[in-house]
Amino acid sequence: MIRNIIFDWSGTLVNDLPGVWKATNHVLEQANVPTLTLDEFRDEFQLPFTDFYDRFTPDVPLEKLEGWFHSSFREVCGEVIALPHANDFLDFCKSEKFRCFILSTVNPEYFIVQAANAGMDGCFENLYLGIWDKREKIHEIISENNLLKDETLYIGDMQHDVETAHHGGIPSCALLTGYNTLEQLRESKPTIITSNLDELKT
Repeated sequence: MIRNIIFDWSGTLVNDLPGVWKATNHVLEQANVPTLTLDEFRDEFQLPFTDFYDRFTPDVPLEKLEGWFHSSFREVCGEVIALPHANDFLDFCKSEKFRCFILSTVNPEYFIVQAANAGMDGCFENLYLGIWDKREKIHEIISENNLLKDETLYIGDMQHDVETAHHGGIPSCALLTGYNTLEQLRESKPTIITSNLDELKT
């Protein structure tokens, strides 16, 4: 029986895909690299995001890439809203007394703004933010929170989320509400794939 849920943030609970796509194209423009359509971005983007930039802008220092990205994303950060069913699912988790956590690459500064906008303040027991490679953090989260692996579910929208769950030895749920496509997620072999969080309540 699942008693603990580790959530990804972007594309799982909130929709920041339009803003991240726009900011990433700003980075590519600054680096004189062709920009991507939304479909191309979803096909190509990956975590850790440093691997994405290693492929597209290998000669540009990461510090400069980060500066370009944040200069663009800060303009739209406040427009990020909750995904459909996300708040209802968090209410369901509260009613079922699930322990809930966040493991995400999201910048802590952005998380504060987005969580407030989405009405998700105070929904999580612990936050693990700004984690570029989640596989390096999952064992620590399980250990320091005394989570039993067979009672803990990782929910995310990207292959990296599923890979993180595999690395931690816990079941995974891949959502079709975010960055990766059904085909990409199937390749990672999650425990289950759902269209949205509402389907998990049944």
